[in-house]
Amino acid sequence: MKVSPSILFADRTPEKQTTCLQLFEEYAPSNIHLCAKHNEIITNLDSLNPDILFFDLLLAPEKEVILLLDSILESYPNLLLIAAIPQNNNVLEQQIITRNLFFYVTTPYEKTEIQLALKRTTTKLHINSSQQLIESSNKALPFYGIIGETKVMQNLFSLITKVAEDDYATVLIRGDSGTGKELVAKAIHLHSHRKKHNFVPVNCAAIPDDLLESELFGYTKGAFTGAAQNKIGRIQYADKGTLFLDEIGDMKPSLQAKLLRVLQEREFEPVGSLKATPVDTRIVAATHWDLEQLVTEGKFREDLYYRLSVVPINIPPLRDRKEDIPILLDSFLDLHATKRGREKFTIPLSVMTALLSYEWNGNVRELENLVQQMAILFNGKEIQLVDLPERIVADYNPDTVNHDHIAKILKNISIETAPEKRRSSANTTMPSTEEWEDGQVDFKELINDYEAQLIIQAMKMTKGNKKEAAKLLNLKRTTLLEKIKKKNLQDMWE
Repeated sequence: MKVSPSILFADRTPEKQTTCLQLFEEYAPSNIHLCAKHNEIITNLDSLNPDILFFDLLLAPEKEVILLLDSILESYPNLLLIAAIPQNNNVLEQQIITRNLFFYVTTPYEKTEIQLALKRTTTKLHINSSQQLIESSNKALPFYGIIGETKVMQNLFSLITKVAEDDYATVLIRGDSGTGKELVAKAIHLHSHRKKHNFVPVNCAAIPDDLLESELFGYTKGAFTGAAQNKIGRIQYADKGTLFLDEIGDMKPSLQAKLLRVLQEREFEPVGSLKATPVDTRIVAATHWDLEQLVTEGKFREDLYYRLSVVPINIPPLRDRKEDIPILLDSFLDLHATKRGREKFTIPLSVMTALLSYEWNGNVRELENLVQQMAILFNGKEIQLVDLPERIVADYNPDTVNHDHIAKILKNISIETAPEKRRSSANTTMPSTEEWEDGQVDFKELINDYEAQLIIQAMKMTKGNKKEAAKLLNLKRTTLLEKIKKKNLQDMWE
């Protein structure tokens, strides 16, 4: 039986937040502590030692509450902190987004958002209490929002950690569109000593060339027509923090020269200024282009390329780590179904096989978009092949699929699929004590799984001869055929 976590609820008017209190009771019955003053939070943390702090950031003035937040993060590293901020408060959101909080929600409180926050924190607590994190939960722990259990992703996480420890080396992130280059850049920032300062992303391909210079470097009053006042550029805004230049391969040559000076001299000149301004900004760049080829073609400065790629990081495309697709699906289902208050749809083996056979040229972004679409259209429904977009099933042929490889991928997944999920196991085992106590035993599902395993084993022993398999099982042949069709077991014994 899981131990109920303890929650410290620091809110201006806790007695009025009935939505939160009722939800807290579901996850932490009789283990909720209230605090209505910001100067009492530290005292409560020391005396109560709660697992979770739910912190309304309007308990004190903005500057004061940010100082308190930083003190909590530093002094209680194992505390899971959920921050509450008002909707559309961009300044406060920018302040907390650069800090390594576990979760944040907006006010007025919404039931589904609070449920998602509590579900993730209690799941995290349960995982942390286990000696075998991944094995015991069959869940992937995000690395600063990046999900992956494959060896290539674990190597990526290790490289990010090493790179983040050096606060000055520039980093060049390379990967296909949709692989998560900005997530990797954020992970580098959040794992470094610069995490308390700004992370400033700039998409060089999305800003017109004539505006990109002023966006990056800023300008002085009167620098050009319409420059009525000084403007701080994003390089200066990222001072002591991290500047992320996405799609840097699209930057024009004149700006490449100015950026090179920032890297060499650690200073810049706003447009219209004759005075250089010193800056301590770490630059992380990313591109889907082959910069070496662009250098050869004379479209990208060679000296800038070598300045940027002090530490190159390559993100593998999703097609090269398909073992991560099931856990990515599970995570996206949690996110997009739960926040809409909808029941998660289930994925039968046939559909999962089609998803694992697809090339995913749009990578993780394409996969998340598909899950979001499905979460809107199908509430608690078992997805069928006909429900998938045409691009996914157009070239799918189950007869040419490597089913042994698919079975290996699905062996230890935790995603809620149709009953085929358990058929990858050699035997149906008795439920654990925890499953009995938590009410997770489903008699019909266990019987259905056992029936399916018996049929598959009989078909294997008779090399697909249904008549002989029916004799082994002491069933009529028509009954066996009906069960194979109903349970969607066709070809699973091959």
